[in-house]
Amino acid sequence: MGNGKKGGVTRRDFVGGTLVGSGAALMTAAAPSVISPARAQTFAAPLNGLGPEWTGPGGVGDYAGKNGNTADVVNAAHGHIRNGDLDKRIANAPVVDELYDLVIVGAGISGLTSAYRYRQSKPDAKILILDQHAIFGGEAKQNDFDVDGHRLTGPQGSTGIVVPFARASQLGFAAPILQELGFPETFKFQEATGLSKPLQIPHDAWGPMHISWERGDTAFFYEDKGMVINPWQNSFRDAPIPDKIKRALVDLELYRTPPRREDWAQWLDSMTYKAFLLDVVGVPADCIDGVLEVLSPVMAAMGCGQGGDVISAYSAYNFLQPGVNGYYRYQFDGQDPTDVLYLASFPGGNGIVARKLLKRTKPEAIAGADTMTDVMNGKVQWDQLDQSGQNVRMRLSSTVFSVVHEGKPAKAKTVRVTYDKDGKLLSVRAKAVICSGQQHANRRICHDINAEYREAMGAFHHAPMLVINVALRNWRFLDKIGVSGVRWFNGFGWWTSLRRNLVVDGQETQPLDPNKPVVLTQYIPFLLPDTPFPEQCTAARMQLFSMSYADIEAQVREQFTKMFGPYGFDDKRDIAGIVTNRQGHAYFVGAPGFFFGKDGKKAPKDVLQTPFHRIAFGHSELAGAQMWETAVAEGERAARQIAEMPS
Repeated sequence: MGNGKKGGVTRRDFVGGTLVGSGAALMTAAAPSVISPARAQTFAAPLNGLGPEWTGPGGVGDYAGKNGNTADVVNAAHGHIRNGDLDKRIANAPVVDELYDLVIVGAGISGLTSAYRYRQSKPDAKILILDQHAIFGGEAKQNDFDVDGHRLTGPQGSTGIVVPFARASQLGFAAPILQELGFPETFKFQEATGLSKPLQIPHDAWGPMHISWERGDTAFFYEDKGMVINPWQNSFRDAPIPDKIKRALVDLELYRTPPRREDWAQWLDSMTYKAFLLDVVGVPADCIDGVLEVLSPVMAAMGCGQGGDVISAYSAYNFLQPGVNGYYRYQFDGQDPTDVLYLASFPGGNGIVARKLLKRTKPEAIAGADTMTDVMNGKVQWDQLDQSGQNVRMRLSSTVFSVVHEGKPAKAKTVRVTYDKDGKLLSVRAKAVICSGQQHANRRICHDINAEYREAMGAFHHAPMLVINVALRNWRFLDKIGVSGVRWFNGFGWWTSLRRNLVVDGQETQPLDPNKPVVLTQYIPFLLPDTPFPEQCTAARMQLFSMSYADIEAQVREQFTKMFGPYGFDDKRDIAGIVTNRQGHAYFVGAPGFFFGKDGKKAPKDVLQTPFHRIAFGHSELAGAQMWETAVAEGERAARQIAEMPS
């Protein structure tokens, strides 16, 4: 992203050069040798006896102890939903509350959007939002720290708003709801202070991973070499990697003319990204593993979930990967979105979007006015979330495990939803339900769907992600190296970066000074290219869930010490806190055939975009790319479908 030059060099200036070919080994645990494809979303371990030591510290403030899939969430989800330990007791669950017009299962951005839009169309409607987590937002939540008098915030997952809005709209990356919610038309980014020398710090942590490497000063760390500074700018002259891998990766970066064809999207969906690189781009066979070792962590972390050996070339296109991104230029008169768009990043990521949606739908839920600052910093009014007599109610820490029509689905006028709350089984009744969660859960809780819907839900496979926020008392070691981000190729993790947070209502939200505290975020996928899909998703999740907090903390400290110790970093002195956010089903994985169907069958996502009688489905995965913008679009669609449904 971006076309500005630094040191006289941009991606467009390359006529030859190099890139890394060493491995991006994120984890070392071996994958299971045999996992049945039919069990690709589950495995034998019950995973319902985890304790608080597994979750670890959760920060401060309203999000304290609510970091990702906590032990409580995992225990409840696996016990009640996956293992079905409460199914036999559904019939005896008492019905509470009045009849609702709409029950929404899931309080992520999609579910909150559905509530917001449905209430706009039916202001007097009675709406109940249920969610198994202890706070709303789905993966759009945050971790907060108090460090040396500074309140620091990092995202638990979802982060980044595509700007500028006008250009984003032209290129298909916009979400018009932002203006409606009161987000500014233009954004101002904080400027760094206290630097010992000039340093390019990116707007966000995503672009410099690869797609807009020119937006930040970056080092690549090799254990046998140390830091290689801004390797793109000198053709990777000092990188200790094979010349053939260097050539293959730079040739791919310069590849701008994929085949023009009318069915390009369906064609891309017919092959893996790896096959596209081999058969279309012409990456040499003896270089392909080295190429994917570099690119797969990028695409997995950005939204594809897994690497190029699994995802379709169309999924790679959705996330602007090299080679397939040429189809954007074909559509937009030669414009490359990575040159003209960038991300605006709030401290807590897209938690601000979730909070804005809730504030507009249920103003009393968050203290303060409807300004950006107040909504971002206002306390959750816990006692106002679920009050009798309110038109919109939100019931958290409530694990839904049954959604079923009362009577034959085609003729039913109501739906019954059964959930566990504080160890009690309860049911509510509604005229309609929107299931705003992922299909791996929906296929287990929607008990009366037909075979077509159940088969479609079974086609969704999800990859995990570990999001770690490391609160530091200073980042003088990065200032000394002269970089804002670091990529590494052995050990635990693979990438972290500074980012320039937004100035909100004229105020900087937290410092950006090497002598002051900061939060460094890591998005860590679990890539197992020797394991077939979809079993790879389960094997990856087993790795994530097998790690205790103590395991993760120790590896973070070891990795940071190895990389930054020579530049003055001391983990005992400089690390103020580490919060881990396990997202067990972070991203659906779009393998070939997912987007446009195969063998003459309708694509699974298209099946589920049509309600099953009085149950509609709304989640970002149904758009084929899990972003907050697609969550909004799917939430709006589901709300519209329910609003148009006869009562």
